[in-house]
Amino acid sequence: MSLYEHLGLSRGADAAEIKKAYRRASLMHHPDKGGDPEKFKEIQHAYEVLSDEARKAHYDMTGSDAEMQEAGQGGVPFPGGMPGGMPFPFDMSNLFGNMFGQGQGQGQPQSKRKAQKGPPKVHEISLSLDDFYKGREIKLQFQREQFCGTCKGEGTDRYESCGGCGGSGVRQTVVAMGAGMQAVMRGPCPECSGQGKKPAGACGDCKGLKFKIQERVLFARILPGMRPGDTLVFPGECSDSHGFIEAGDVQIKLQDADAEGRLYRLAGDNLAIKVGITLFQSLTGFTETFKGHPGFDSLDIVLEPGVQSGEVVIMEGKGLPRKDGGHGALHILVSVTATAAEKALLLTKKAEILTWGQSSPDQVSTQDSSP
Repeated sequence: MSLYEHLGLSRGADAAEIKKAYRRASLMHHPDKGGDPEKFKEIQHAYEVLSDEARKAHYDMTGSDAEMQEAGQGGVPFPGGMPGGMPFPFDMSNLFGNMFGQGQGQGQPQSKRKAQKGPPKVHEISLSLDDFYKGREIKLQFQREQFCGTCKGEGTDRYESCGGCGGSGVRQTVVAMGAGMQAVMRGPCPECSGQGKKPAGACGDCKGLKFKIQERVLFARILPGMRPGDTLVFPGECSDSHGFIEAGDVQIKLQDADAEGRLYRLAGDNLAIKVGITLFQSLTGFTETFKGHPGFDSLDIVLEPGVQSGEVVIMEGKGLPRKDGGHGALHILVSVTATAAEKALLLTKKAEILTWGQSSPDQVSTQDSSP
């Protein structure tokens, strides 16, 4: 019966499953509760092997639950040794070091590489037309997590050497490979994750939390000439993270707040407005004062006689400020609509024209002759 079967498990069970199964089996078969002492010993032994990461790996590889030996001077002899007593230096870490992220057979674990900079955090801020035209300053107040200055984000300011690896960060064991062959296995110490040291207590400043909450206030200056889609960047203002060398940037992206319900629309450096006039006004000219322009209390819009529907009239200098100086233009989109009276008059004139067109040449000549 395999060690897994003693605990009622199948091969490949993880640490949590092994621990849970051991508790269940030990309660069921404990001698104090009438269980078989020999069965209880088997359960105890199975748990001792399978709960130890290195011994479990050895058992899964070889099927043997014999105690593993600590590696000797860089190699392990065959039983009895090679002829002349020479050891056989068969180091598995030399073969598979690169596969498991170790150095060139030295068994030293590589530290996890951190990305240089964390991702940005983007906030969108909606602004009015006045904000884009005249500029504005916005106060941003928020909290960020900052590494504790005392423990540098480690959660402890005191360490002790790891007893599992003697402070080397490397656990070295001997594994039986079958047919009298053994091999040296080196890997990161599971007790200290390859660091060679273990925390000896929580940081007195952050109480082991690794971070402190920092209150931050930023001032975003919206300058005249900025546009929707422009982004303000505040470098390194995101929370600190163990996965990155530098904190990410806080980015403020500008948005147009009321584009749909506004008389004047943004169009790059220009402003655009749609003006509806009557047929009579398109023939005789149009002048009217409009409010709502961010640069003027009121603005006179003048259309010359003969303006047509769909035509765009441009007023230079009445648009938004430009970043390099000056202003864009105001684009006026003309829409001509005939009133009811104008439509009735057009229908009457149309009938007269048709009647005139249907007259005979003689009638036309008689009517046009002078007295």
